[in-house]
Amino acid sequence: MAEQQQQAFAKRPVSVLTLDVGGSAIKYGVCNEFAQITHKGEVPTPCAVESTVEDLLQALDGVVVEVKAQTPIEGIAISLPGCINPDGSMRTGGALPYNYGQPLADLIEKRTGMRPVLVNDAKAAAAAELWIGALQGVESGAVLILGTGLGGGIIVNGKVYNGPHGSAGELSAFVHNMPSFTESLDCEASHVSTTGLVIAACEALGLEYTFTPDVATRHMPLDGRKIFALYHEGNEAIRQVIADFGYNVGKLIFNLSVVLDLQKVAIGGGISCQECLIDAIRVGTEKAWETNPVCGLKPPLITMPEVLGCQFHNDANLIGVMRQYLEVHDLL
Repeated sequence: MAEQQQQAFAKRPVSVLTLDVGGSAIKYGVCNEFAQITHKGEVPTPCAVESTVEDLLQALDGVVVEVKAQTPIEGIAISLPGCINPDGSMRTGGALPYNYGQPLADLIEKRTGMRPVLVNDAKAAAAAELWIGALQGVESGAVLILGTGLGGGIIVNGKVYNGPHGSAGELSAFVHNMPSFTESLDCEASHVSTTGLVIAACEALGLEYTFTPDVATRHMPLDGRKIFALYHEGNEAIRQVIADFGYNVGKLIFNLSVVLDLQKVAIGGGISCQECLIDAIRVGTEKAWETNPVCGLKPPLITMPEVLGCQFHNDANLIGVMRQYLEVHDLL
């Protein structure tokens, strides 16, 4: 193990129940100080229109009871969507609107007897990559999570940056097209996300779709698997969609680099497992630098960062919240 990684792990043995609350499932596992995960499983996330925070608490409580019956744990760490205040209350809820304004850490502690460490899901992924993944050693970097929306984790001065209101890295809200600032579809999440890719693919193939916030009324004839199957079959329309998508991501990376002087950008989310997508984003990033007049200066005003895929995929948030747990409890 490299000296840098040896220094990254905990001062003493630690066993923590880590949970990743997603839009459809709650993944969980028991993580130790070496980021090794055991007792893995998942349960459905309460995500119906009528779901409440009480439903989420019952689901989390069931996992805690099940895991504690199998192995001792000393704490809980949870990743979930939304902006989280320093006191563990939810300023926003992201994909789980019932969490808005809830004192979630207090509610979980009351149910389980353990004070949880709560981490925004994209920031958890960034923490994992910074700790022992693709972004080790960077002073300035970013993780872009391509999912239903666009998740962002920002690294500043070698640490995951939360911001005073917990909203640093909420890249979904970036404005994609400045001349039409008020158009709802011009938010970055509608373009640089799996959703944006699916919409672009449907339009390129002339397929009818209905995208609404309510999953029950949404109709999308394509998904990531189908799109990349068509790509590998050589469908030219889809190949162009992927290329255009890579350029959109590249332009976002350029804008982030203007502000943050990025060294590396790691791409995550389910579709990031496709190496052809990472290649398209690398090419699109190069195109963004080539086509922006500011970069024609010698030497270039803005340095292009390295683009690579996240090292961790399904386990990223479980590892990331473990890293944050160790930091909160001064165990690093």
